Amino acid sequence: MLYPIENKYRALKNLDGFWNFCADTENIGEQNKWNNSLGGEIRQLGVPASWNEQINELYNFHGKGWYEKQVFVPSDWCGKAVFLRFGSVAGKATVFVNGSLAFSHIGTALPFESDISSFLIFGEKNRITVIADSTLDPWSLPPASLQNNEGRAGFNSSYPAVPYDFFPYGGIQRSVWLYTTSKNRIEDVIIQTDIEKNTATVHYKIHFTQNFSGKILVKTDGKTKEIEVLNKNTAEGVFEIENPRLWEIGKGELYDLVITTDFDEYTQSYGIRTVKIEGDKFLLNGKPVFFKGFGKHEDFYIIGKGFNHALWTKDFYLLNWIGANSFRTSHYPYDENIMDLADRNGIMIIDETPFVSLGQRIYTDEILNKATSVIEELYNRDKNHPCVVMWSLANEPHETDTKEGDAFFKGMFDKIRSLDTTRPATYVASLEAEQSPTVKYCDMICYNKYAGWYVKTGMGEQSDDIFIESLEKYYNTYKKPILLAEFGADAIAGMHSDPAVMFTEEYQRDTVLRQYGIIKKMPFVIGAHVWAFANFKTAQTIARVVDNHKGVFTRDRQPKLLAHALKELWNSEE
Repeated sequence: MLYPIENKYRALKNLDGFWNFCADTENIGEQNKWNNSLGGEIRQLGVPASWNEQINELYNFHGKGWYEKQVFVPSDWCGKAVFLRFGSVAGKATVFVNGSLAFSHIGTALPFESDISSFLIFGEKNRITVIADSTLDPWSLPPASLQNNEGRAGFNSSYPAVPYDFFPYGGIQRSVWLYTTSKNRIEDVIIQTDIEKNTATVHYKIHFTQNFSGKILVKTDGKTKEIEVLNKNTAEGVFEIENPRLWEIGKGELYDLVITTDFDEYTQSYGIRTVKIEGDKFLLNGKPVFFKGFGKHEDFYIIGKGFNHALWTKDFYLLNWIGANSFRTSHYPYDENIMDLADRNGIMIIDETPFVSLGQRIYTDEILNKATSVIEELYNRDKNHPCVVMWSLANEPHETDTKEGDAFFKGMFDKIRSLDTTRPATYVASLEAEQSPTVKYCDMICYNKYAGWYVKTGMGEQSDDIFIESLEKYYNTYKKPILLAEFGADAIAGMHSDPAVMFTEEYQRDTVLRQYGIIKKMPFVIGAHVWAFANFKTAQTIARVVDNHKGVFTRDRQPKLLAHALKELWNSEE
């Protein structure tokens, strides 16, 4: 899916700002009843942002929220295709235009759009209504717990009962756009690059919505190709670039591919680089790299999982300050603007699906079909980003050592490999090697291990033996390189102790630095992502003091002792 842009063929209107909002506490399902009879007060909420922390009464609301906004549509847009695009709505979204059902989408953290021109009144204000259904569904991806009929509580007996360790925010959480194109438009662009000696080969394929006959001009790096199309909706070709500027860590070199027809134009950026796993090494442009960075979250005060430009400017500043070269989009795809920032900053990304805390009841053909559809949406959105060096298809699944679990994971890996042969694929395991046979489908192993915290709690150096044993067993069993995807300890900012004890900044610092020193001596470990970049909101549980405090930075991005230690360490390494 192409990101909306503005040029001489395309107009663009951003719909962010204040939207009317009402919590549907009575589950009234008729769109024409948008009024106080919905059971709650109509308020104004900010978009993009989660609703939970904007209004106190909405903090623990996990149901249907109705949004509405009046939008003026210019008369000169008549005759064009007019698309309404949402960057992300948590859960299920149902969209009405002027009272008529226009389209819907199921799934969190990925964009969706539809041509709504047939519903619009041009030259007037139009009414956009969205039902954002963030009901905690036990069959969604990610799932909620089945507390009533399975006897399950959430993660660490949390409220609300979700089996994952982050807060289930609801709402319109990324930007909303209205944009125009011609009836036939450039619908998709796929760019893949390869490098042979000092020459880069740039393969491109262009998809249009309709067949047509005519000329296409394709430009990049000062070169132009003219393609003649005869009653087709695709075109493809190759450019060769001598002595290319390579996309590398800390050096986000980008090129533009400009596609022009007599009815549309689109500019797609791309980077020239190769990624490959060879033996026990991860190679970027043929050179081994060691991943240094974090698991993160889209999370901040008041906005929840809403995208904010200033916040992410700060985060990328801190990633550079501390010497990180990578992060994982734990545990869902992040906003496209973040991918663009990573492209420009030379930060490697492990791009993860929203499939966290999967278990045996999820491993059905029906849910697999949902999962492969989400994988395809993720690929279609992020395929041209050079920062994306690996796909992660799940985080911390359980019960994969079953016939159903094996079939489910094989199906997901088959899907991503049918779409992309240029990047490795993995998932993030948390159980021991013998309990995780589906890592056989991974190109490399990502593994979460909290020795000294959840295992051998508080024992510090005495936990090192099980830490080493677990990593060695994974490698000896599967003979694949390992990235330590999560490790660390909670630290309450300002809490200190000598000797170091749990929840102090000293214990967090000592745990991470000691374990990092251990894995640096293991030739099969190719990276370390500390959990986590910053503190983040979780559901309520006795295991959490309001937030998860494993952040190297506080939730408001102030450094703990570990941040300063990692800065010194990572910036001194090659």
